[in-house]
Amino acid sequence: MMKTVGSILKEAREARHLTFDQVEAATKIRAKFLEAIEADDYRILPSLAYAKGFVKNYGEFLGIPVETTLAFFRRQTKDIARSAILPKGIAQSLNRTWFQLTPARFLIFLFVGLVLTFLVYLGLQYRQLQNPPGLTLESPKEYAVVTQKKVEVLGSIDPDATVVVNGISVLVRGDGKFFDQVTLEPGANTITVIATSRYGKTTTVTRTVSYQSEEGR
Repeated sequence: MMKTVGSILKEAREARHLTFDQVEAATKIRAKFLEAIEADDYRILPSLAYAKGFVKNYGEFLGIPVETTLAFFRRQTKDIARSAILPKGIAQSLNRTWFQLTPARFLIFLFVGLVLTFLVYLGLQYRQLQNPPGLTLESPKEYAVVTQKKVEVLGSIDPDATVVVNGISVLVRGDGKFFDQVTLEPGANTITVIATSRYGKTTTVTRTVSYQSEEGR
């Protein structure tokens, strides 16, 4: 098996019958870091820059020439961005961020975004096709009793819809408001308001209004 800086340090420590606690007391390097160094696992070190220094100090304490430990260390490691020294496998995993926007991924995201936008548009269009227009009739009130021969018909509708009151088309303003007057006959009168969307869907609202003339009272 190929020697590593960790295996060299481990052999030297065990040859001197030293425990991690004893080495920690002498070098001030925490025992868990010493274990990680011997395992060639530098991920738990407090900083990437500490890796080389810990290896150097640990080797010196065990009587291993600095040139030897650093030579093995350099063979296992490579310089990466931010001047950090780590084993090659770790360096590659750090360099490989969780997300990298490549031209291929950008095109995929663009395509997915366009597809989703198109699907949303189709959904809205389908909803408009299936749903009747919203119609609100503010006046007259249901079962209203009036003494005037004419009653005002006032309401609001989707701006792109058409409105017919008792068979007669009514102008719809840009804000969706519409207004009309209906001539009443003595007694009960039915006022029918039909709204039609541009897709042919209709909404119908009726009001029953009673007309009592001043003379008939």
